[in-house]
Amino acid sequence: MNIAIVGTGYVGLVSGTCFADTGANVTCVDVDAGKIERLKNGEIPIYEPGLDELVKKNVAAGRLKFTTDLAAVLDDVQIVFSAVGTPPDEDGSADLKYVLQVARTIGQNLNHYVVVVTKSTVPVGTARKVRKAIEELNYEPNLYASLLASKKSRMIACLLPESEAGEYWEKVRNGF
Repeated sequence: MNIAIVGTGYVGLVSGTCFADTGANVTCVDVDAGKIERLKNGEIPIYEPGLDELVKKNVAAGRLKFTTDLAAVLDDVQIVFSAVGTPPDEDGSADLKYVLQVARTIGQNLNHYVVVVTKSTVPVGTARKVRKAIEELNYEPNLYASLLASKKSRMIACLLPESEAGEYWEKVRNGF
């Protein structure tokens, strides 16, 4: 299974490394080119016990990669996790600009079935905004979108061609 994880903070980097350690091919994406370069050089920007060894092991095994270009990896992934920051807005609510920026990038470049998981802490209703942002920029006429809400205000927005939805979920259940 090929996974992209957008955001290389505590949630994204740790999650991506753990997925890679279970055998998935993971590309961690971040807009901070300096951070990506440091990760490529084996420098871990956060402290998590044992993370540095797991990153080195999975990079060496070819299961963990780093890039600044989400669009370039979308052709090869089945799942995209968005683990970007949601800093407080002026009124104290979550600022969703980074979450929606990821969704727009996906919408502009989506050309196959993909599961989009918003791993960032977001308010109820964000999955609909993510779906709308993706759909506005994706011109595939037979695109089917459904929403699944999960606990702790995390959302999953699944984008599938309607004719392939059942078959795709069967693949997901069987690990591709």
